[in-house]
Amino acid sequence: TAQPINAKRWGCLIVEAADKQPVFDGHQSARFEVRPNDCSANSGFNDCLNDRSRHEINESGIGPTQGQTITWEERIFIPSQPRFRPSGRNVMFLTQINFIDSSNYGTLAYIEVRQDGALMIRTHVGLTWTILNQYIVHQNPVDKWVKFKFEVKSTSQPDGYLKVYVDDQLVVDETRQTLPTPTSVNWLKIGIYNGFKSQAIEPYENQVVY
Repeated sequence: TAQPINAKRWGCLIVEAADKQPVFDGHQSARFEVRPNDCSANSGFNDCLNDRSRHEINESGIGPTQGQTITWEERIFIPSQPRFRPSGRNVMFLTQINFIDSSNYGTLAYIEVRQDGALMIRTHVGLTWTILNQYIVHQNPVDKWVKFKFEVKSTSQPDGYLKVYVDDQLVVDETRQTLPTPTSVNWLKIGIYNGFKSQAIEPYENQVVY
């Protein structure tokens, strides 16, 4: 759990197809939920003090990924609900492809939810937080499984790349440095992340995604 301090028991649950929960394949899926007053923290960052809320899980214990080609694949199901993402200058993400080492942290790509509910892939200029592109990749993702595949050539050299496939169609293809140093790591976070909540012009309601 990315923010274990004050994490809620409903934040991430393993649910069963037998209980009429959405499951793409097999018998189970991961159900994420964030409620309006939820906020949590870890030893380095407190969402409660920084206008944020989330429940995300992430990979851990990974050594340096320099020179590797890494793929992650997931399917996302957004059930019908009154208000998944409020309108405003707030942001909402469902996946992060990050980089990290002892002195660097950032994000190569997000799955971002637009105000109207469309899904975008957001990328940044170099290894900064400045937005480079917001690719609209699905206009109406509600009540269906949407497949995402991320492929990263993990390198501190300029010949790396980021590719994103949505429902098996290539929608992002950027040649770029993907690590700040050869000792850095590329890793995955999934779940619900809300930022700049005070800039929303509508109230938050319970948010659920599988």
